[in-house]
Parts: sequence; structure tokens; C-alpha cells
Amino acid sequence: MIKEKLKTVFFSRSFLQMSTAKKCAFVGIFTALAIVVNIYGSIDITPSQKFSVNYFFSFFCGAIFGPAIGFVICFVGDLLAFLTPVFSSGVYWLPTGICSGLLAFIPGIIFTTVKFKFRGGVYVKTAVSVLLTYILITCFLGALSNYLYVKYVIYAGKTYETLFFVYLGGKILFQTAVSFINYALIFAIIPLFNSIKALGFKIE
Repeated sequence: MIKEKLKTVFFSRSFLQMSTAKKCAFVGIFTALAIVVNIYGSIDITPSQKFSVNYFFSFFCGAIFGPAIGFVICFVGDLLAFLTPVFSSGVYWLPTGICSGLLAFIPGIIFTTVKFKFRGGVYVKTAVSVLLTYILITCFLGALSNYLYVKYVIYAGKTYETLFFVYLGGKILFQTAVSFINYALIFAIIPLFNSIKALGFKIE
């Protein structure tokens, strides 16, 4: 009984209803897409600011598959993207990979545990999901990960005196704009995604 309950928490209903072959196929396809998104899904606006569609992609991984599979897809996609020749130099930063996974885990856990019976409930869950990812990742964990990377990797062996909140203040406006563009795309795509019956699953 507990095992079955845990399944419904960590895996979406749509994912649990898939055959084993279909599960493997979709996880493989989305992991490959995660690699592509991590390599080509961002544009350098300035040397320190990037526009990325990572939030958009990660949300759908979590909402479609649930928090467990969503986390794995986005974490592994981040790691494998780093191991490609495109990223032949530099240091793999584990906290960034964890944050990538959490961008899928947070909406995933909201969509598997929160149940609304009224029409439009999916958009309420989406709003809660994007609000939590904005607060926890954009404004805290993701920014902290980037700050620590700068301090301990880029400035390794040198003094980096900028405080975290000063660093965050210099990036938060741009990152907020990037986040909300991603969130607007999410709200726009959900009805289109759910209208494609050939996929065999929907965000609910």
C-alpha cells in the first residue's frame, strides 16, 4: 500500500500507465532533448548573463513524468551535455546539475500531490510551481550555485570579496525577466500540448 502511494507521489499517472517500452522510449527522447537544451538552449546576452529555456523544458519534464523521472532527466542531461566536446574545458559543477533537476522536481511534486477537481486547476498548479521555482531556484539555490562557482572555481586561489546578496542584486532583474519569459511560454503551451491526443498523455 505504501509502495503504491509512493509511486503516485514520485511518478505521474500518465507515466505509470505507459508500457515499459514506451517509458524507456520517452525517457530516452527527453534525456536527449535535455542534452540539446543544455548545449544550445541558451544565448549569451552579456559575459555574465544568459537567456535560457531551461525552466521551460524542465517544467514539462516534471509535469509530464513526475518529480523522480523529471529530476533524473534534467540532472543527467546537464551532466551529459558537459561531457560532450562542446564543453571540452571547464569544471563540472554538481550544484548546477542539482538545480537543473530541481527545476523539474518542484513542478513534478506539485502535479502529483495537489489535486484540483475544478476546471483550470492545472493552471493553478502551474502558477504554484513557477512561483516556487522562482523563489527557491532563481532567487536562492541557482544564484547561490553560480556565486559559489565564481568564488571557488573562476576565482580559485584569488580573493573574491563580493557578498552573495550583492552578487544576487546584480543578476536578479535580468534572471527574473528570463524566468518570466519561460513561465509565459509554459502557460501558452499547456493547452496546445494537452490538445495533442496522439501523445497519449497530458498535463493535469
